[in-house]
Amino acid sequence: MTFQNTQPDKIDDERWESALERRRVIERWLEIANPTKELAADFAAKLNCSVPTFYRWVQNFRKDHQTSSLVVGLNRGNKTKQRLHPDVEKIISDVIKNLYLTKERPIRARVVEEVELRCFKAKLSPPSKPTIYRRIADVPAFIATEHRYSKKKAKQLFEPHKGSATTATRPLEQIEIDHTPTDITLVDPKEREAIDRAWITTAVDSYSRACMGFYLSFGAPSSLSTALCLTQAVLPKEQLLREHKISGNWSMQGLPENIFVDNGSDFHSAAFKRGCDQHGISLDYRPKGAPQFGAVIERFIKTLNHRSHNIPGTTFSSSHHRDEYDSQGRACMTLKELEGYLLEFIVNVYNQRLHQGIGMPPAAKFEQGFGGNDPRSIIRRPRLPSNQKAFLIDFLPVMTRTVQRYGVRVDGIHYYSDILGQILFDGDKRKFELRRDPRDISMLYLYHPEDKTYYELPYRDLSQPSMSIWELRHIKDRMRREGKDQVDEGRIFAGYEAMQNRIAESVASTRKAKKQRRTEKRRMNPHAAHTHATKPAPAKPRETLSNDDLEFEFDPSMIESEIKIR
Repeated sequence: MTFQNTQPDKIDDERWESALERRRVIERWLEIANPTKELAADFAAKLNCSVPTFYRWVQNFRKDHQTSSLVVGLNRGNKTKQRLHPDVEKIISDVIKNLYLTKERPIRARVVEEVELRCFKAKLSPPSKPTIYRRIADVPAFIATEHRYSKKKAKQLFEPHKGSATTATRPLEQIEIDHTPTDITLVDPKEREAIDRAWITTAVDSYSRACMGFYLSFGAPSSLSTALCLTQAVLPKEQLLREHKISGNWSMQGLPENIFVDNGSDFHSAAFKRGCDQHGISLDYRPKGAPQFGAVIERFIKTLNHRSHNIPGTTFSSSHHRDEYDSQGRACMTLKELEGYLLEFIVNVYNQRLHQGIGMPPAAKFEQGFGGNDPRSIIRRPRLPSNQKAFLIDFLPVMTRTVQRYGVRVDGIHYYSDILGQILFDGDKRKFELRRDPRDISMLYLYHPEDKTYYELPYRDLSQPSMSIWELRHIKDRMRREGKDQVDEGRIFAGYEAMQNRIAESVASTRKAKKQRRTEKRRMNPHAAHTHATKPAPAKPRETLSNDDLEFEFDPSMIESEIKIR
């Protein structure tokens, strides 16, 4: 009985490691019950080879299930020997390992140069460039990515996904929430000048893939943006559609059983957790380093951003794709206008068109889950909060203030209600919990712990218009800028000069008056003047002036020079 066996100890370490990687991938392939050509293409990509090559390796491995059957390069040309000298093969292997597979990521041409240099020093005939390129290509893609980039990136690109959180069996069993910056530069509504990119927070139903709600703002992701997105997802949206003049039905609403989020700090905030607990919503967090568990929301966010690539002012998905496109100069859409654009897309396009992942439109899938598409089924209704306003308040950020005689002051704005008069009458000096909707800061909500009730505190001056917190900040910034712009340096310098001229005039007037008084004294005492005249005039001493006789000569250029120096 005879059999073939490649001796493992005769194979260099680099080739053996590559063969081990091929074995791990092929073993996973063999575990699949019904493999398809599409899956074969994915597995071939992981090994950086063609599909026919992958099938050939699988066939070789099935014969004896030995790792040596997957070693590449042993049978080129002569079946027992390689064409290249063993020392040349060792040089190529060493250069690939110690130069190519490093975090500096040198290009293949650099590997060729180093191999040629080492062969020259060793007085060996250097291999051709294609030969060296083939040896580089023999390195499994996973190993190459791991050494040249990171193990995390290699896993993301080439490891099969071993799990997914998309296991919902009915609508609102689970929704996913996440944030991302939009791929478009926006303008301010007044001057229409470019401002910045906005952030968008979105909520998607895992079962139907339907978009439940979203929230746009210029602020970075926070517990507030998460809360406002969730409240839009849960509550009816008819008023929102009327405000933006959207003709369509956005019926997705209701309290979810579970919210699936990543590990961002905003999802761990006390206000967000307490709000979920209050309304019977559980929170689940993605496993760290496992982005595939958020595939549903990530895919939807990518879809939204691709829509913005058609709008003037887009930043595209990267600077490479943007190239020399002037995103700032071509920006034309405000935050409110972008909100209306996305509403139109979500309500009348995305939720209504065929979704490849579920084989039907998300809106139809959502309705089907409640029995809306089957006349034989009992139609269920989504669970809504008993008090919609209280639901919103429960998720708003918390601040504390004491009650003063003028009421409550927040961001320079005074709020007052009759309930504050009772608090003042009782002499209650403690800090009370306040909440505020940033979209309309004309109202505060004060929580009284005794009767466990939220009281509305409107503006103290009811004639003031309602505004958002971002409008208030914009107004304050504009006031600061205008205050600075109104400083007229030329006028200030002229004022300084006029002030000094006034000093000079005062000194001259004082000197003139004193001189007149001395003249009058001499007239009233002529004898003293005659006595002084008959005496020989002594040598005129150097005149010493008192403070009263000091004459100040002002040169306006002096102040200008001083200002320039400073």
